[in-house]
Amino acid sequence: MAVAEEHLPLLDDDEQSPFALHEPREITHVLRALVEARSIITANLIPGGLACPTALLAVDDDGSLVLDGNRNEAMNRRVAGSSRLVCSTQLDLVPIRFRLSTPMLIEHEGYPAFRVPWPETLLRLQRREMYRLQVSPASPATLHVGTLEAPPDAGTDGLRVLDISGGGLAVAVPEGREGRFAAQSRVAPCLLRLGDAPPMTVALEVAHLGRFDVRGAPYWRAGCRFVDMPAAHEQRILQYIFQVERQRNARQRRGG
Repeated sequence: MAVAEEHLPLLDDDEQSPFALHEPREITHVLRALVEARSIITANLIPGGLACPTALLAVDDDGSLVLDGNRNEAMNRRVAGSSRLVCSTQLDLVPIRFRLSTPMLIEHEGYPAFRVPWPETLLRLQRREMYRLQVSPASPATLHVGTLEAPPDAGTDGLRVLDISGGGLAVAVPEGREGRFAAQSRVAPCLLRLGDAPPMTVALEVAHLGRFDVRGAPYWRAGCRFVDMPAAHEQRILQYIFQVERQRNARQRRGG
């Protein structure tokens, strides 16, 4: 499936992330773990943005990697003709991103494969429950809560998302509406809107509820876990986190 190139996590601005690995020994450790786990990798081809599933077959000491080829010869030609691959995968539920350049079509153990240089940078996020993005007004996120009688409406004012990760979020709940967020309760259905993207349906379980004031106005902070989150929705959340981080890094460089 084609993906708009400008929406791919290119890592150009993520190299300054505290989760980016630059030390070759650390990068090698992660890459070899991907080989052992036989992790499926999504490689987005640049230019074009075409997504191609693959796997890492070998990490050689000469500074090169071997990626699995495709049964479709036309797809192999597309990969060989690309200038770089933006790869995303997971290892023990930890999202991993890295970029590979100049794939060369080879034969590996009798099957088509690609040889590429090691990545210079590898982005490995913490476990999704630990990694939380503080949401700012520059890239707002809102949660729209429905009831059993009335579905959520993304066209109405939603609850402000304070922070978010692949595993959950925290929202600011106005005084008088905190009863909907009793600890250990399920909150469904909900619509989550990230920036200007279309809203997605999510279900939540409340982990904790605490009171705080914002400029003298009482609010409640509800920390929630996602329940039965589809993989595609989690990917959208991680994509949002990457985009916000890139924008922040770009602003910090301009300010510096």
